Amino acid sequence: MTKSGIDYRNPLFRDENGSRIAWLWDQSLVGDAAEPVPYGRVFTKEDIDRALASDEPLDVVPSTDTNGHGTALAGVAAGGMAPRENFSGAAPDATLIVVKLKQAKMYLRDFYQFPPNVEVVQENDVMMAISYAMKAAQQLKMPLSICLGIGSSQGAHQGDSPLSQYVDYSAGFSQISISVAAGNEGSAQHHFVGSLSSPNNLSIAELRIGENEPGFNLEFWGQPPGFFNISIQAPTGETLNVSNSLGAGTQELSFVFVETKVMVNYVSIERQTGNTLVYFRFLHPAAGIWKILVSSRDNQTADFHMWLPVEGLISEDTYFLESSPYNTITSPGNSIDSITVTAYQYRDNSLYLRAGRGFAPNGIITPQFAAPGVDIKVPLLNGEFGSASGTSLAAAQTAGVAALLFEWAVIRGNEPYFSGNSVKFYLQRGARREENMQYPNPEWGYGRLDLYHTFELLT
Repeated sequence: MTKSGIDYRNPLFRDENGSRIAWLWDQSLVGDAAEPVPYGRVFTKEDIDRALASDEPLDVVPSTDTNGHGTALAGVAAGGMAPRENFSGAAPDATLIVVKLKQAKMYLRDFYQFPPNVEVVQENDVMMAISYAMKAAQQLKMPLSICLGIGSSQGAHQGDSPLSQYVDYSAGFSQISISVAAGNEGSAQHHFVGSLSSPNNLSIAELRIGENEPGFNLEFWGQPPGFFNISIQAPTGETLNVSNSLGAGTQELSFVFVETKVMVNYVSIERQTGNTLVYFRFLHPAAGIWKILVSSRDNQTADFHMWLPVEGLISEDTYFLESSPYNTITSPGNSIDSITVTAYQYRDNSLYLRAGRGFAPNGIITPQFAAPGVDIKVPLLNGEFGSASGTSLAAAQTAGVAALLFEWAVIRGNEPYFSGNSVKFYLQRGARREENMQYPNPEWGYGRLDLYHTFELLT
């Protein structure tokens, strides 16, 4: 799945029989009632081959990659060989099913206060894309390895978001593997964790808001059985309390000495997790150091987390002064049955600085392992090559590796009932581990991805 699409004209995605893309669903295009999907347009291999033979291929298949991210991921996972560039994707002969996700609806972007020029997608569109890929793989009678190079910091980070649950549901089918990026929030300072206990029944989160911050949303998740008292202090020192009474609805906190308004929804017991959810919307926030004061009702021992939006959806000058890099795996990377992958620098075996870290607050082990994702050679638009870094590239490498394992197990008949969990467990066992490190751990999971060592175990 890709937010930006794919440059289907790139020779990396062809072989002697034409395009290796079996289907390309572009959700962003206007379709009609004849399309086999509820929205967008679907192009077959035959359509793409006709486009490649045309002098004006975009007149035949008008689907493009808007920023190159999708082309890079597809190339790393399943790009063909380019000897002059010393490049090959992990599974260079794989058949591709590509879904270009449409952009989120404007009313959602406005509510969450996302910047207008940033690509944002909706969870339901991702679910539709996964479902489409599964049906397409059934038609091909092939196993399916899905790459999700997307992530969100919304939710309790416990694998219970609708998308995380759907990933778990999909990965439960035989011969389907889903590789998910761990996210790049490890050094973003977007996560605060607090622990309350008697007599230290007060935790203060200092939030720096940048000069040009137009507005943002913030989520507070308090773990049961605690109930929480919360106040917000503006840079001027003015403090307003958040009502924690049932049925309070949306509260509007208006400060006298700054123009900022904070819209708050306090949910004592959130129905999906049982946690306390407090949702903040900062409107026209004043720059400076804001404080969020949290105490436990009845002096109960309680832990809580707060998360800001991921990088790109909030100003880089807005962050927690005392942040934690842990519990920063983005959703759906905290789902139970996905293969969540973090990134490392393969030249010196160091962890990627920005990589999201685990575990989940409820103890789910994530990430599963690390794959190369720093200064990786990738295909760019217009047939060029460059380098890029990020956990989505590590997930793409893992998706290609999963395809190779499925080829060995299913296509070649060595393990006909090989599942996505089989892929995950074999790669976990085959991961390279350091002697002086305890595994699994929140940074590396079970170690560094090593397909050769995994095949040694298989044979």
